[in-house]
Amino acid sequence: MMENQKLEELERLCLKIRKEIAGYGCQSGRGHISSALSMVEILTVLYFGINMDLQKIKTRSMDRDRVILSKGHAGLALYTVLASAGVIEKEALDGFASAEGALSTHPVFGTAAGIEMSAGSLGQGLGFACGAALAEKMRRRGYQTYVITGDGELQEGSNWESMLFASQMQLNGLTLIIDRNGLQITGKVDDIVSVSPLKEKLTAFGFYTLEIDGHSLQEIESALKQKSGRKPKAIIANTVKGKGIPFIENKDGWHGKGLTLQQYQEYISGLER
Repeated sequence: MMENQKLEELERLCLKIRKEIAGYGCQSGRGHISSALSMVEILTVLYFGINMDLQKIKTRSMDRDRVILSKGHAGLALYTVLASAGVIEKEALDGFASAEGALSTHPVFGTAAGIEMSAGSLGQGLGFACGAALAEKMRRRGYQTYVITGDGELQEGSNWESMLFASQMQLNGLTLIIDRNGLQITGKVDDIVSVSPLKEKLTAFGFYTLEIDGHSLQEIESALKQKSGRKPKAIIANTVKGKGIPFIENKDGWHGKGLTLQQYQEYISGLER
């Protein structure tokens, strides 16, 4: 159980990160902010709640823990958390998603520490993560591999092939985190190509599977710390797309968009009431 002081600190940090996501999304006019907002708590607990060695990530040590963002359109969330954690400089976000900036809407490997894979084409991250987890198992480096996908992304068959591989190879250093916000670019995931019942499917594919509230810092921490025996682990994190900005929560039509100045001011003034 997370101590109250730590819980309060992480709650304040999540609010700070949400404000920054909204701010950078307003400055650039893009950034897939609704997708970024649904995974703020997940990333916050990964980098601040489970004692990952951030210095190893910053220096790109071979035995660093790896956080692989497969749903790359939410890159803005990763960047803001990396900056808060001191892995990258805050100035790296200057000019975000512009020709002058170093960081694009989708992460590109090599542009900054903590970006483990170039993303954009969905369905690639889990296979990449399986390779990293297998390398750890063979070389006994002692690191953990975490990969974050969206639920709509699971419509890609490559994910299920990778799950079969992960189970077969007993990659117990691999944790798959599914940001299940229920929406994709054209509507509700289950109305387009349903992935339900998701927990039963993941279990059948050989994963030790947990389902949690993806905005509960305590539930996320508990799930990440649970042991999975010889199995890879899957965490279904039920989230709200656009979480924290009431007028975009659970709304489609925000793919690739930021906030207008008026919308940003409306959000900030709402926090001050």
